[in-house]
Amino acid sequence: MELGYLLNSNSRFSSYSSKFHEILVKNNVPFKIIDPSSVTLLDDLKQCTHLLFKHSMGDTDKMLYEAIFHIAHNVYHIECFPNYETFWPNENKIREYYLLKSNDFPIIDSVVFWNYQNAESFIQNTQFPVVAKLPKGAGSENVILVNSYREGKKIIRQVFNEGVRRRGFKTRSSLSTLSKVGLKKYSKELLKSHLVDLGWMKDKNEYAVWQIQKDAILFQKFLPGNQYDTRITVIGDRAFAFRRFVRKDDFRASGSGNFDMNPQEIDTICLKIAFDISKKMNFNTMAYDFIYDANNQPHICEISYGFVYYILEQCPGYWDDKLNWFSGHFSPQKCQLEDFLGIELK
Repeated sequence: MELGYLLNSNSRFSSYSSKFHEILVKNNVPFKIIDPSSVTLLDDLKQCTHLLFKHSMGDTDKMLYEAIFHIAHNVYHIECFPNYETFWPNENKIREYYLLKSNDFPIIDSVVFWNYQNAESFIQNTQFPVVAKLPKGAGSENVILVNSYREGKKIIRQVFNEGVRRRGFKTRSSLSTLSKVGLKKYSKELLKSHLVDLGWMKDKNEYAVWQIQKDAILFQKFLPGNQYDTRITVIGDRAFAFRRFVRKDDFRASGSGNFDMNPQEIDTICLKIAFDISKKMNFNTMAYDFIYDANNQPHICEISYGFVYYILEQCPGYWDDKLNWFSGHFSPQKCQLEDFLGIELK
């Protein structure tokens, strides 16, 4: 086995990838660093039997891995992590929806629009509130509740004209509104946003590597009354799970930082659905976010192969695909490497 470790677009390790590196070194697993900016990239790839990569947040790493994956897997016949099935829907809520809906999995009903006219016709006739989403976003960014035709029209004008910059939709439905954060904070955030747009201030946003998004939007049915979502992360035949409570005066749980790790509170139906999807779709790893409809039936609102690893490390254990419970604290990177390389690691 010749393991190649592909660096990200900045030719460095991310915090998630650093854990991979630490585990490989600790277990004396030989590997070579593959620098995507090296002139010897293709020659380096040819020598590998396995290629390991972890996307950092943003567009550049997506372009990088998509460019390299086809050559590595289909030309050089290298075993790659993540596989195609896992990374294809990554950071794209439209792909996620199409994939799950086409396979009759319980994704929340949504509609996708690729032009202004059809999107406007929808918001003229829909029942509010409705959730609007851009393809890219994390920690609830670019996911908002639209309460009126006026708000919806403002959003689609932005999406199908100048596009949406990294700081998100310009609408009173977002958290950064006068009514929710107060005059002082709202004015400060508004001024900062304008200064960034003018290039007079550097944007320190964690997701600043995302490019402007335009010409596509997803509207998702709003399921009211959910005080939390259930995050199920499947890695091979293991499922880690916890609940995330919604933000104050909001409907979104992602990025709230308010977790409940009690395994007794996890709905086993969600576990079964997550295992079923991961097996059928051949996902190396996938995280599923579940909420409930009016009949208390779980539905998926989003999926992602990327997640905050140290939260999973805090889980008191995991379930296997037979729903047997294994107590302890486990490293998701170690689980992923054991599955990918087919070896037991310490």
